Amino acid sequence: MEKITLNHPDSQSANLVTQHIEQLSQLFPEVIKEGKVDFEALQDLLGNYTDTLEERFQLNWAGKAQARREAQKRSTGTLRPCPEESVDWNTTENLYVEGDNLEVLKLLQKSYYKKIKMIYIDPPYNTGKDFVYKDNYSDNMANYFEISGQDRSLGTNTESDGRYHSNWLNMMYPRLKLARNLLTDNGVIFISIDDNEVANLKKVCDEIFGEENFIGQISVLSNPRGRQSDVHLAAVNDLLLIYSKNSYLAKINGLPLTDPQKNEFSFYDETQDDYYRLLGLRQRGVASKRTDRPEMFFPIYVNPDTLEISFLHKEKWEIVFPRKSDETDGRWMWGKAKCESDIKRLVAKKIERRNEFDIFVKDYLHKEDTERTRKFTTIWNEKRYNNQVGTQEVKALLEGDFMSFPKSKEYLVDICLMGANNESIILDFFSGSATTAHAVMQLNSEDGGNRKYIMVQLPEATPEDSEARKAGYKTIAEIGKERIRRAGKKILEELKVKQAKEGALFADEPKKLDIGFKVFKLDSSNINTWDSSPSNLEGALYNSVQNIKSDRTEHDLLYEILLKYGIDLVQPINEHILAGKKVYEMGAGALIVCMADHVKPEVAEAIVQLWKEVKPKAIDESSKAAINCRVVFKDNGFDDNNDKTNVLQILKQHGIDNVVTI
Repeated sequence: MEKITLNHPDSQSANLVTQHIEQLSQLFPEVIKEGKVDFEALQDLLGNYTDTLEERFQLNWAGKAQARREAQKRSTGTLRPCPEESVDWNTTENLYVEGDNLEVLKLLQKSYYKKIKMIYIDPPYNTGKDFVYKDNYSDNMANYFEISGQDRSLGTNTESDGRYHSNWLNMMYPRLKLARNLLTDNGVIFISIDDNEVANLKKVCDEIFGEENFIGQISVLSNPRGRQSDVHLAAVNDLLLIYSKNSYLAKINGLPLTDPQKNEFSFYDETQDDYYRLLGLRQRGVASKRTDRPEMFFPIYVNPDTLEISFLHKEKWEIVFPRKSDETDGRWMWGKAKCESDIKRLVAKKIERRNEFDIFVKDYLHKEDTERTRKFTTIWNEKRYNNQVGTQEVKALLEGDFMSFPKSKEYLVDICLMGANNESIILDFFSGSATTAHAVMQLNSEDGGNRKYIMVQLPEATPEDSEARKAGYKTIAEIGKERIRRAGKKILEELKVKQAKEGALFADEPKKLDIGFKVFKLDSSNINTWDSSPSNLEGALYNSVQNIKSDRTEHDLLYEILLKYGIDLVQPINEHILAGKKVYEMGAGALIVCMADHVKPEVAEAIVQLWKEVKPKAIDESSKAAINCRVVFKDNGFDDNNDKTNVLQILKQHGIDNVVTI
C-alpha cells in the first residue's frame, strides 16, 4: 500500500514539464533520449535554423526566464472548502475560489485541464494607480499568506520603477501560460486592457497562444465622457483582445437574430409565428438603376390613413416610385408579379424626414434558421457597455458605492455569448466584483443554458476609509461573493415572475436555475512537512507520526484528494457508513475515501460491496476494476500493520489494486 507524502507527485499540482515532454515524444519520438530532449536533434528536424537570439524577432524583458519557469513550478497548496460561505453547497456546479490566482491556476491544472471553454479576465492595467501582483517566486505560498494576512499592502507599479513594464509582464506571463492549459481545444480567452500595455499584452499572447490564433481586437466605449486626467487625449475606450487555443477549431458566436434588443429581427408576426425584419423593397447597390431593369420600375399606391397597399391607381392614395437618394429613378428588388403575389409581406411606412412613403419587405427568420446569428463588430459603443452602468449595477445590488467602475453585466453577457455555449465552463481569475458570475446566471435564466463559472479573486483588502470597509466588506472577495448571492436571488425572482406570466410553474421545470456557488480558499497542504530545525525537533517528530495537520477537517482532506487526483470540485460526493466508519464515494466508485481511525478488515469488505453496487455495469471484477477504482485511507488510521495488510489484500482479491494512504 503506497503512502502519499507531501513530496509525492499525487500531492502536488500537475507536472507540466513531464506533460510537455510526453507531447513532444508523440510528435518527434526520435528527439527524446532517456527521458530528456535532444535539442540538437530537434533543431535538425525543424530545419536546422542557425539565426542567433539577437537576430530573432521576439519579446524579452527582465525576469522573463524566471516567469517561464514559474509557470511550470508545481504547487503543494490546497483549496479548503467553506460551505458556510457558499450557496446551495450540495447541488451547485459553480465555484468561487479565494486566493492568489497564480497558485490557484496551478492547483486547477489536474481537475480542469482542457475543460474550460471560455476565459475572461480584466487584469490590472498597469496605470500606476492599480496594483500589480509582485510575485515572490521563491515561495509563492508565503507571499500569499503575507497578502491575505494583511501583513503588507499590495503595491502600485509606477513608471519611476526601472522595471515598470517588466513587473507587469512577469505577473501576466505565467498566469496566461497556465490559463492556456485549461482551455478546451476550441476554447477562447478574452482580455480587457487599455492603451498602456496593449502592445506588450499582444506580443505575450502571440507567444503563448500563437500569432495565428489571434481572433481580433474590440474597442469598447467604456467612458463616454473621457478620462479628463489623461495628459493629451481623453480616453473613452478600453480594448478587448481575443485569442483562441486553436483557430481552426474555435468558433466565435454571433448575436441570436431573434433577440429584439440586439438585432434587426425584432418584429414578431403572430399569423406566421415567426420573427422578421424590414428590408427596403428598393434595390440598392449594383444594378439599382431604372435602366438596369426597366420592368422593375412601376408605381405602388399607399392609403395614407390605413397604410393599405395596391398596384391599381386609386384617388387620394400616395404614389410611391423607387427613387434613389440622388432623386434619379431606381428600381424595385421584386418584379410586379411577385409583389402582387406576396403583397402580405409588403409594408408601407412614412419616412418623416423625407415626408414621403416608402415600401419595405417582411424578411422572415424562418424556424429552420433560428441558429442564424449576426457577427459582433469590432467597435462596441452602446451605453450598456459603459463602466458607469457597471458601477450603478453593483451600487443597486449592494446598496452602496463599493466598487470603482466594474465592467457592466451586459458587457460580460455578450462576451459569454461570443465565446461559450450552453454547457460551457467559464473562468475569470481576476474576478473583482464577480460581474462574470452575474452575467452567466443572467444568460442561463434567459436562454435556459447550463453554463458554469469559476471565479478566482485575491482577498485584496478594501481601503481603510472606504465605503466598502465601513459597510463591513474587508476584502474585494467579500464584495464579489455577496454580489453573487444577491444577484442570484434577484434573477431567480425575476424568472419566477416571468414564468408565472407565461403560465409556467417554476417548480415543474425539469432543471432549475443554478444560482449557487461553492467557496474554496487557498491554503497550505493539509499534510505536514518535515521540519528538521533543531529548535522544532519535538514538533517535527510529532508531525512525522500525525502527518495530517491538527486544525484540518475530513472535508479539507477530502477536497485536497479530489484536487490532486484531478477530480472536478463540483463532483457529487456520497457519504456512507460502512462497518461503523464514514466512507466517501464519488464518480460511480471511481474514488472511495475513508479518513476514519481504527480501520479493520471488515471496512474493506464493506467497501468491496459498495464498489459492486455503484460501479458501472460494464465493468467486471477483473483488472479493469483496478483502473476504475482508487481507494484512499489515512496512513495512521490503522491500529497496526496487520490490519493495513489485511485491508490491502481484501481489496486486491476483488480487483481493486489502486490503494494508497496519506
